[in-house]
Amino acid sequence: MRAVLLLLTGILLTTPAVGKPTQIIIAGDNWCPINCSASAADKGYMIDVASQAFAKSGYELVYQEMPWARAIAQARSGVIHGIVGAFRGDAPDFYFPANAILNISPNHLFTLKGSKWQYSDLASLRDVRLGTINGYDYGDELNNYLAVVTPPLMPEVKQLSGDDAVKRNIAFLLKRRTDVLVESAPVLWYHANQLGVADQLQEAGVISAPEPCFIAFSPNRPESAQLIHALDAGITSMKQQNALLPIAKRYGLSSVLAPVVSLPE
Repeated sequence: MRAVLLLLTGILLTTPAVGKPTQIIIAGDNWCPINCSASAADKGYMIDVASQAFAKSGYELVYQEMPWARAIAQARSGVIHGIVGAFRGDAPDFYFPANAILNISPNHLFTLKGSKWQYSDLASLRDVRLGTINGYDYGDELNNYLAVVTPPLMPEVKQLSGDDAVKRNIAFLLKRRTDVLVESAPVLWYHANQLGVADQLQEAGVISAPEPCFIAFSPNRPESAQLIHALDAGITSMKQQNALLPIAKRYGLSSVLAPVVSLPE
């Protein structure tokens, strides 16, 4: 009976009232061009796609910008509905839709232009100070490495947080407070171009292949199952209408689109 009541509650909470869309709140840090500033006119590819996809089911998407670790914590506790720009390893207990929105690698490596260092294997990271972001999923291989880094036997890892963590990580690299920065390539180059420092940086390798990147939903909100269904249905409809690629081109992400899975009705 309790399970039935929870399901009914979820349906009631997620069934939009006539003439008044139900709001869905998702959050993330500034990971532009994937999800950008909440106050910007262009809020990022994932936000634009999700807004249009949810609107097809009568929902209004509300995007909040906050540090990544806080976004995960608030969604996990049910304060908000979900997180944007998530890999499965970020929050494995969350609800993930069938459709990823992008297919990207979170762990390209970058150095200052002219550096001779190149990534060869995890052992090569022991020679450098690494710049990372708190709460990010970097894939099993790098996650396991970061879990056992113990100075002074191994070099220091800078782990930043905050809405502007990507820009601060770039600043740390430029000031030589770190030697290597870990970031997704589209995100790194977007921010470097915005800062006017792209010509001072270079790519130095990648640790793992691209993987699906999602909007994921709280394990502690009864409507999450309905929300992933609405998102999947909306993305499938947008794909059929050829509406995804024009948005991706506007953000320079047309090469990293995830394939769309058409779900049975």
